[in-house]
Amino acid sequence: MERAKIHSRRKRMFSWLGFCLLFVVIKAQNPCLDGNYYEIDHVTKRSPSFDMDSTPICDRYITEGWYRAKSHVMSTSPPILGKCNTLYPVWLKDPTPPIGNTETLTACEVGFFDDCSNTYEIDVKNCSTFLVYKLIPLDVCNAAYCFELGHDCVDEFVDNVRVSFHNITWTEKKHAIVPGLFQYDPSVNLICSFTPSDDDSLLYHIDWYVDNETVIQGQTVDKWSLDDAILSAADLNKAGKKINTWIHCAVGVKKSKNSIPCFSKSSKLFFAGIEILNHTLSIERKGKVTLMMRPTIPFASETIHTPDGKQSASPLNIQLSFPGKSEAKCKRSSIGNLKKCSVTIDSHIFREKQNYEDETKWYKIHTIEIFNSDDEGYYMPDHKLVLRLETNSPSGQGAMIFSDVVFHDVHINVVDEKEAWKGKRCSSYADPHQTTFDGLHYECQSTGCITGKTYIFYKNAAHLQEVQVRHENCWGRPRCVCAVAARSGQDVFTIDACYRRQYINFPICKENSLKVIKETDKVYKIIFPTGTFVKVFLYNYGWSFWYINLEVYPTVADLGKTSGLCGVLDNDRTNDFRRMDGTQDNIYSYSYHNPPDGFSLSWQLPAGSSDDLLANSQTVFDSLTPLSSYLHKLCTCDKDKTLCSYKQYTECKTNVRGREYHCVLHSSSSRRKKRDLEILTSLQEMDAKSVEQTRVKRQAVSEVDAFNICDDAFQQSAHYNICLQVVPNFTNETFANCINDLTITGDHNLTQLHLDTGLVQCQTYILLNSTFANEHPDIAAFITNLCPNNCSSNGICTSGNCTCNDGYGGSDCSFDVLSPPTITRLSGDGVCDKSSASCDDITLYGNYFLENMRTSCFVTREENNENNTVALSTSYNTKLEERTLFEGYCSLEYGSGNSWITSFQFNLSNDGTQFTDSHTVYIYQSACQTFNNESGSVYFTLQNGFCYINGTCIERGTFKSNESCWQCLPLINTFDWTWECNTTETTEPATTSFHPASSTSSADLTTTTFHPASSTSSADLTTTTVLMASSETDQASRTTKKYKNRHEDTKEVLRLEVIGLSVAVAVFAIMILFVTGYMVKHKLFSKSSINKLKPTPEDIGGDSKTTVIIGISNPDDLWLFQKSDQLYSRPPVSHFIYDMPQTNDLCRLYEKPAAQPVHIYVKQQDFHGN
Repeated sequence: MERAKIHSRRKRMFSWLGFCLLFVVIKAQNPCLDGNYYEIDHVTKRSPSFDMDSTPICDRYITEGWYRAKSHVMSTSPPILGKCNTLYPVWLKDPTPPIGNTETLTACEVGFFDDCSNTYEIDVKNCSTFLVYKLIPLDVCNAAYCFELGHDCVDEFVDNVRVSFHNITWTEKKHAIVPGLFQYDPSVNLICSFTPSDDDSLLYHIDWYVDNETVIQGQTVDKWSLDDAILSAADLNKAGKKINTWIHCAVGVKKSKNSIPCFSKSSKLFFAGIEILNHTLSIERKGKVTLMMRPTIPFASETIHTPDGKQSASPLNIQLSFPGKSEAKCKRSSIGNLKKCSVTIDSHIFREKQNYEDETKWYKIHTIEIFNSDDEGYYMPDHKLVLRLETNSPSGQGAMIFSDVVFHDVHINVVDEKEAWKGKRCSSYADPHQTTFDGLHYECQSTGCITGKTYIFYKNAAHLQEVQVRHENCWGRPRCVCAVAARSGQDVFTIDACYRRQYINFPICKENSLKVIKETDKVYKIIFPTGTFVKVFLYNYGWSFWYINLEVYPTVADLGKTSGLCGVLDNDRTNDFRRMDGTQDNIYSYSYHNPPDGFSLSWQLPAGSSDDLLANSQTVFDSLTPLSSYLHKLCTCDKDKTLCSYKQYTECKTNVRGREYHCVLHSSSSRRKKRDLEILTSLQEMDAKSVEQTRVKRQAVSEVDAFNICDDAFQQSAHYNICLQVVPNFTNETFANCINDLTITGDHNLTQLHLDTGLVQCQTYILLNSTFANEHPDIAAFITNLCPNNCSSNGICTSGNCTCNDGYGGSDCSFDVLSPPTITRLSGDGVCDKSSASCDDITLYGNYFLENMRTSCFVTREENNENNTVALSTSYNTKLEERTLFEGYCSLEYGSGNSWITSFQFNLSNDGTQFTDSHTVYIYQSACQTFNNESGSVYFTLQNGFCYINGTCIERGTFKSNESCWQCLPLINTFDWTWECNTTETTEPATTSFHPASSTSSADLTTTTFHPASSTSSADLTTTTVLMASSETDQASRTTKKYKNRHEDTKEVLRLEVIGLSVAVAVFAIMILFVTGYMVKHKLFSKSSINKLKPTPEDIGGDSKTTVIIGISNPDDLWLFQKSDQLYSRPPVSHFIYDMPQTNDLCRLYEKPAAQPVHIYVKQQDFHGN
């Protein structure tokens, strides 16, 4: 009975506990309760009547969760674009749910063409007196949720809201030590002023914002305390704000102090600080210009009042410097660029505090004159300097807002009368239609551009930079560029697709002066140190033939210094056909059908030329002149770090779409680079006839038909027409090329090629013309966000990036990615030497390695022991990383152990079902290992004179670090350290001296003398001389005898270690026995407690006629069981009266032969009294 009561109480206790937990969970999940929702920010600015101000709301990064807007509800009618203080307002399309219900409703985003251009699904719950909304981040930053008034709002606005300087308040403080010394600390105060309502009972809610961050929220004033609506210097200090910030306030009308206004009106932004009146300056060489600045709030610092009655205050100094240009730092006026190096703004002392009430006393313009002192020969590639202004640290708490403030940069443009390079471009399109820098168009066909020959396309000898090209046949007799090499000093970047070669890499890179940006799979941007850049566009025609469109965009460094097929950049077309020998052809003697072949051929390099970069000759690369021969590296100091580079262009100009293709990725192993160069050379020597292209002869069309075909395609492109109408320097050049190509080939596919070329050209012009981008931001964004090739009609274009349909990949979705890439070879032929390279990855060559292809490398790592057998095999997957269309790599992951040789077997797959052939990579160390390949059987051997210990090559005779007794002795142990010590123990390192044998001696002897320290006398020395014969066999025999005694010492050490280990095991066994004994004792004690509850008829559910018979066993024996199968743990069954706890097999512990088992019999009389 007692057990039943205990069981019942436990059930009630667990029931209550479960109920409480359920209540807590339900409460935590109820979004209507305080603490379970967020308060929506800027709720008054989210009104459908609030116009977008200078700090619009962005809900793209809002935290997903439940939100409540006090006194407001989400707008249920579509607002107008630009309302709710955002560009794209979001409103609730569906009606709100009934009280107590939660429903998923549709929210609409207002667009340019309809009220629901985009939709979102959000949960809304009606909490009776208010609504909560489970808001999610929106897709774009210039979109936000709209909220409008509820029913208990004051439908009234205030007028003339503005922020301005109010006054300065002073705090007087006596000095704690010096009598008569006082400190007067000023504080600048701003006021939010407005025209109040005629209703005197209303209150005004004011929120202060500094740089769009809330500094003070809920400041409440009435009609008679409007002067209390201030933002003080202390408030700014508390918020961590300083001067040169944008401040505004928002004022709303409410009925009570604790309520929130339903409407608010924001002031215009007020710049609090020292404004630069001319942020951009233009200065002529040898000229000067004046920089002007003016405070919008007065500067005031702490006034010190001395015992003699004098008062003083520290000034505000604004120092100027040139960040990032150490040579232009403000040093001395005789060599610097500034007449004076700082501007000083004085503070009025406390005695003159009334001067702050007069605006003319502090609202003044301060100036500094800037001079340009460079000589005519100084080259400034971007014609820009930057001045940075910083304040000092004036004294006083109130002046802390003026302390250590970094101003926005002031840009100085150095005006150069030479502007002929602006908006210029040299190009080669399709087959090839060439254009010089000065805009002269000409053709280079079979008699001018010879296949397999290298031509100088662009060259600036003054800056050691050039571009070379090669051609091959394309769609018939025409020629197309198939290879490009760009060189700056001793750096060369090459793209070679001639005769199906697939090479994109740096064959040489010694100065890191070229910057290569891989914009997409098929577009590369190569930037020279002067800022001149090359754009290379790969396009394919036919099965696997790749050709190149090429553009070169110059800078002022190229003015009058260019040569090659691009002509002379000087705004004069008549000299563009200047040959390599300096002679000049008459441009009017040539036409489309009569190209200037003589001019073109003059820029052809002869076979074996030492200038031919596309010959891929190591001799050519070794003879390149370095940039250091004429140009010093530009060193800048930034954050205590000195950085030096040949790059003289503004780095921020290169922040374009894509990622940098680093030369250092491929320069870790000169041996590998040389091998890759040899492979490229062998490919180049391939007979062009072996890859003769199968071409379909097409019927040429008339010029009129060609015009109509191209015109139809170009007119259908609204983007092209916009470019033609509004983008400066953009012409109909590609349209004319389209007509010419169709007239010759009749191939309609070329129409799209020329249209895409024109659009890309338009994008580049916009990116280069910041003035146009600022004046036409919508058009600039619209054109620059076009996707390449319109995603080949196999994907969706979003912000300039293609999202490809299933089965397609690449930056323009033009590749079939159902099958994995084809691997043609591995870098290093599948062998990587860790002695000269990191071997962190293996480079694969083939086609095609695409962006976002989701290709995986399935790798099996095998760790081989010194017997060249596999000791451990591990498999893993890793992502294939693409470098170019023809090159990718898989990361190599090593095990924790140090194996003799590690090999990686891998294959590739895009979907886990289709795989490439398996390839193997071997990792070894040539410093001590030898690679052997006998008829395809690969194995490695250890070189003589080395040990291989813990994955490291150790030279014979090398001692283990800080251990003079462990040494590499390959004749004894090649894969571990050998114990090498004198029989006499030493406490100091031994001194070793080597005596080389005489050349005339028949027995080469090496004498090693050890000088151990003595505890009694420094003169006591023990000398051991070891004689080793020159014969290797004899030496091994003698060394073996010598080390017998020393191995005994090692055995003694091992015996001591075994004894220690045995003691540890014994202690651990004793601990186990102790724990087991304690558990047995605990069980017996529990059993004695249970014995007190002897069973009665009532306990087992019987009546008075029920008899209980208990066996003869002692209560101490209640642990015995009836059957042997009950000696093991099992679930309780119905015929057991007592639930036995689960236990392990402890039958041997509890068996007692002298005891009798317990038998409990229940006799129940039947209805007949039996």
